[in-house]
Amino acid sequence: MRRVITFLRRIYRLSLNRSKQEALVLKDLEKLHTKAEWRFGLYKSEKYLETIFSLSENKLESFFYQVTDGYFHCRVKVLEDFPVELTTEIFILAAHFNNLLKNGVVKINTNNQYVEYTQKFDVFLPLLYKDLIYHLMMSHYDTSKDVYWAFQRLINENEAPAIIIADLLKKIEEEEQKDKTTT
Repeated sequence: MRRVITFLRRIYRLSLNRSKQEALVLKDLEKLHTKAEWRFGLYKSEKYLETIFSLSENKLESFFYQVTDGYFHCRVKVLEDFPVELTTEIFILAAHFNNLLKNGVVKINTNNQYVEYTQKFDVFLPLLYKDLIYHLMMSHYDTSKDVYWAFQRLINENEAPAIIIADLLKKIEEEEQKDKTTT
């Protein structure tokens, strides 16, 4: 019986126009944050939610989740006020990430000198599967931490972008091997 109700709920959600679908996804996003007891701000007229998560031990950052134009957008600044003299290396590191990432894009704003990591997903995924919102957010969050780590290494240690990416890939591979042995 529960499957039938879930199926009918999904059919109903699909039958709505796009703005109502987006409103439902935003409402589901709000419910998730409320249930998890995360502090957040909801801006209904702009169709986005802002919350703060930790990118590293000492770095909190605002994460933005927006539901608009038929997409569920996730966005976070991973680097603010970067040194102008490192612009070329920042572009190279961003290009390496963009070649590796399956979902998401590392964007550079040269006017305001910041780097952000964004992902966008078709709104139908979280519309049909409410639980997927959490997984999409965590996918964005986990990758954001890696992108942040890489750009901090570039800025603080002046490491070459290729070395940073090689070390990151090695770190990810070691974590995957560790996960396989524990399961």
